[in-house]
Amino acid sequence: VHVGPMRPESRGTLRLASADPRQAPLLDPNYMATERDRWEMRQCIRLAREIFAQPAFDQYRGSELQPGSEARTDAQLDAFVRAASDSAYHPSCTCRMGPAADPTSVLDENLRVRGLDGLRVVDASAMPSIVSGNLNGPTIMLAEKAADIIRGRQPLPPATEVPVWQPAQPERQRDGEPVRRLEQV
Repeated sequence: VHVGPMRPESRGTLRLASADPRQAPLLDPNYMATERDRWEMRQCIRLAREIFAQPAFDQYRGSELQPGSEARTDAQLDAFVRAASDSAYHPSCTCRMGPAADPTSVLDENLRVRGLDGLRVVDASAMPSIVSGNLNGPTIMLAEKAADIIRGRQPLPPATEVPVWQPAQPERQRDGEPVRRLEQV
């Protein structure tokens, strides 16, 4: 089982190693730098343990490989999380678009690099924040939007129909009452 926060707060850096464009950049993902991200990982590990402790898994369950059943305290789980964290997705948001007043926003709303003429960035690095899933679909959508911007196409008019949707019903996610309610940090 691979667990992890879908909306991490921790932010890494991507820097040039030198003026030589053939040299690989310096990437520091800075995983699990915030207490919120570590709290979420502890909750993920504890929930995975709770799920796999159910009788339905008895015939399939072996011993816990990582972090190991002896890791129980917040400090023990944090040590594992900091040592073993990685990403299941590609890095993103390293060249984000956003308002000019935001010093972390490299791109304007039309994906143009601020301070340079004739250069746009159209890939997952332009996303302002990471999506809760695979980056392929959103990146294709971003590229389609960029193509429209570059070609001067006007956006489609807003939808006039009211969408039909089912509101989220978290109380029906499990039968009966939850075993416990997770408290936010």
